[in-house]
Amino acid sequence: MNEDKDFPVPPPDDFSKTTPNVNFGGGADDVQNDWNKTNYNLPKQPASDEWGKTVTNIRPIDTSNQDFGKTVYPGAPGSVPQTPEWGMTAANVNVNPADIGSTPEEFGGGGGYQKTTPYFQLPEAERAKYQNLPPTPTEKAEQEKQEQAAKGGVPGWVWAVLGLFGMFMFALVVLGLVWFFVIRDTSFTATVRLAPPGSRILVDDKQWGVTTGEDGTRDLTNLKPGRRIIKIVHPNFECKPMEVEGRAGEKPEPLTARCTAIDVKPGEDCGVFNPGEFDKAERCYNMALDKLGNPFTAEDLINALNILIINFDSGKYDIPPDRLAALQKGAGFIKTLQERDPSLVLEVGGHTDSDGTPAINSPLSQNRATAVKNQLVRYGVNADGLQTRGYGADKPKFDNNTEQGKFLNRRIQYSIVKK
Repeated sequence: MNEDKDFPVPPPDDFSKTTPNVNFGGGADDVQNDWNKTNYNLPKQPASDEWGKTVTNIRPIDTSNQDFGKTVYPGAPGSVPQTPEWGMTAANVNVNPADIGSTPEEFGGGGGYQKTTPYFQLPEAERAKYQNLPPTPTEKAEQEKQEQAAKGGVPGWVWAVLGLFGMFMFALVVLGLVWFFVIRDTSFTATVRLAPPGSRILVDDKQWGVTTGEDGTRDLTNLKPGRRIIKIVHPNFECKPMEVEGRAGEKPEPLTARCTAIDVKPGEDCGVFNPGEFDKAERCYNMALDKLGNPFTAEDLINALNILIINFDSGKYDIPPDRLAALQKGAGFIKTLQERDPSLVLEVGGHTDSDGTPAINSPLSQNRATAVKNQLVRYGVNADGLQTRGYGADKPKFDNNTEQGKFLNRRIQYSIVKK
């Protein structure tokens, strides 16, 4: 290694001439900065704002154990050789990355006075590039917001009002669609009156319902707009078809049924009824009522009423719809008799065949008699002139050993209990 010819060697320390750096200030006015009393012969560092003159501000580093007792003072004249001499060893200064920061707080506690932030000089072109950085997206958005506010943009309340108005219009559109496709009535209703009670009603040959009202009235709902063909079907009446035309939401004038009772057919014997001949029994019943004189006796009326056979379902006491028209006609004759003789009382008796136990047949027959009485009252008969009784199988009129006998024993039978 070459001797250090150009690098000056400082003289050895003479501790007898060392002046201690002691602050002898006597008061607040005499307080001095201890840094101004330091006798290190160091070059004065440039101000921090003189970017063109900034040098690395690094404390002297003791290299006594590394560089043969030589201490390098950065910044001192001649501290760095002008011409590299490979035989010389320069101080290898390693600046901890943590010592490079922007504020003392980043260096830990104590104000950061134990760590010096190096200042580096950048070329003019590089410094201009870093001094004129484009704004970040957040900064740009904030800048545009401020510019918009400075220009007097649309106030926030305007946007709020527009939002509420848009929601209101959307709700109106939704309600309109619901009304048009769900709520709006797209059908019409037709009414049929004076049809035989218990008649089946067909609309365009499709069954629509049964007339159960006292006057044979039935509302036909949910009919598709346009012209519709209405038919009334009953086993003992002939009814002419009717036409009705309507638009959505309309209710045309009621349709009056034009029905005629079917007479007893040629060859039919009204003295004998086989099982299942309910319709035949009703035709004979109607004919017998029509042949009553005026005035007619109570006995003649009872004989005619007892011709009707009501086909109750097994174990039930609901009156079949097909028999309602016959009961309505018979109710008219009973009312006439009651008006002529208010003291007259008729009994409506219920009977069953021999099948089943008395515990079942007795209440069943009573319930069937009560159902007939209630229906006659609905058709205008005075309830005080009627009474009911269930006989069960106690009073058979025909032989229960034959099917025909059982059929005829399952009956409603009228009788006079008081005149």
